[in-house]
Amino acid sequence: MKTPRLIFWLILISIIVISIFVFREKKNQPQIPYAESSPTQAASNVPNGATGTLVQVTQSNTISADSNLSAMPAQDKGTQIKQGLSEMNDISIVFYGRLEDQFGNPIPYAEIACSVRIYNGTQSTVDRFSATSDGNGFFTINHGKGESLSVVPSKKGYVSMMTKTSYNYSFMYSDHITSDQSNPTIIKMWKLQGAEPLVDISKEYRLPFTDKPISFDLIEKNIVPTGGDIKITVHRPSGEVSEHNVQKWSINFEVIGGGFIETSGKDSAVTFAAPLGDYQSSGVFENNNGPDLIDKALFLKSRDGRIFSKLHLWFRINNKPEDLMHVEFGGVANTNSSGNWEATVPE
Repeated sequence: MKTPRLIFWLILISIIVISIFVFREKKNQPQIPYAESSPTQAASNVPNGATGTLVQVTQSNTISADSNLSAMPAQDKGTQIKQGLSEMNDISIVFYGRLEDQFGNPIPYAEIACSVRIYNGTQSTVDRFSATSDGNGFFTINHGKGESLSVVPSKKGYVSMMTKTSYNYSFMYSDHITSDQSNPTIIKMWKLQGAEPLVDISKEYRLPFTDKPISFDLIEKNIVPTGGDIKITVHRPSGEVSEHNVQKWSINFEVIGGGFIETSGKDSAVTFAAPLGDYQSSGVFENNNGPDLIDKALFLKSRDGRIFSKLHLWFRINNKPEDLMHVEFGGVANTNSSGNWEATVPE
């Protein structure tokens, strides 16, 4: 019984001694520190006299601009943003323009209110100043650096016809302007001739759906069996009528004894006389402006040229069988056989 116990204790003591020896050997081995270092630094960490092949693992330095920016300290991020805004938005503000009336005549000695928008990472402000057109309507603006320029002319007896008053210089915008002295920007103003009385033609209708023509008298603001100013016919495919089965539909729009010109809300607001030509007697409008809406700005000449109207048309049809059609007109008409709309000049 004593011999086996003695063998057991000898084996156990041997294992403990061997373990201590292995541990001390590992502890005394030179360690290469783990760090993000350059290849030169990694080579210098190899102990003197060591032999063998040094395997270097490198990491690509190519990262996106966004991840590069997010990895930077806050101060560096701010510096980069400021530099970017300065490069894109600090552009020399040089503008060559000419003021003309509706007939193409120059508008001399008009005052022009100007403002330069500055947004460069250091400043966020608007610098306001003024300019004046010369005897031939020309003017030049050369005013430091900025993101955009706004110009608004004014002169007694004239009204602005501008639909655009701001010009982008910043390279952040695809439509940034490049001024050319030999090709100045033409800015139109309307020379007032004297306003004439206008008739309001705004009216709303709620009507059961029909595919029969409907004639409207814009002046009397009612539906008439024949005549009037415009005729509207709805075209909708047969089938289920519901909110879950949205149908593509259209209207046939016809002007009685005249025609229409399609325009925009902005152009309509700064047009103070009816166009002389290019009217079409009828056309088809589709509900492309929304699932159930036709929205149009129009110039009308009706009743053999006796009435000239600025008309805004909104038209909806029913999405449910029990719904009504919604027809809405907005605008004014000159009933004096004149295309004068100067009474719509903003005050």
